[in-house]
Amino acid sequence: MLLPANEGGDFTPPPSGTHLAICTRVIDLGTQRVEWQGQTKLQRKVLLSWELPEELRDDGKPILISQRYTLSSSEKSRLRQDLEGWRGKRFVDADFGPGGFDIKNVLGKPCLLTLVHAEKGGKTYANIASVSAVPKGMPVSTGSQEAIYFSLERNRFDRKVMDALSENLQAIIASSPEYKALLEPADATHDYHEARPDLDDEIPF
Repeated sequence: MLLPANEGGDFTPPPSGTHLAICTRVIDLGTQRVEWQGQTKLQRKVLLSWELPEELRDDGKPILISQRYTLSSSEKSRLRQDLEGWRGKRFVDADFGPGGFDIKNVLGKPCLLTLVHAEKGGKTYANIASVSAVPKGMPVSTGSQEAIYFSLERNRFDRKVMDALSENLQAIIASSPEYKALLEPADATHDYHEARPDLDDEIPF
């Protein structure tokens, strides 16, 4: 997937503060209808999820925290700001569009997530305040969960991956025009440009 709110749950949220995290999911949600300040917009959305290897649930598994983003390369977009904080380098125009940065590259990569607590409806939620790079020399784990990538691009779509997602995510994806288009026969050639490798070894992706 080329670049052009947390999921709630009935569990104790991770503590506020900065945590080591490993990206375990990149899920293309397709174009979604968004209501904001009385206006309706259509925006392409992507879900990123991170495992917190040092924060465990009651069953002993690492806590998973997620964030939905608008798929945008605008300098003001939350996605671009978080990715730049994560990689420790600003994007340039050449990083976007065909042959540019592929968001799939963040899978399996470590970062630091700063979480803040918020109260809503009598529940406490942990929201992601910022994403930053892991300092040099800091030990990191590889994560215990299998990395999951799901795309609505015709040549990357995998039905088995979609079927393994939660019913809620499947319903969201199925409502998108991109998913509905996949149900129709391909009427054109879809070219895919591989992401250009990053030549700077100091940048994690």
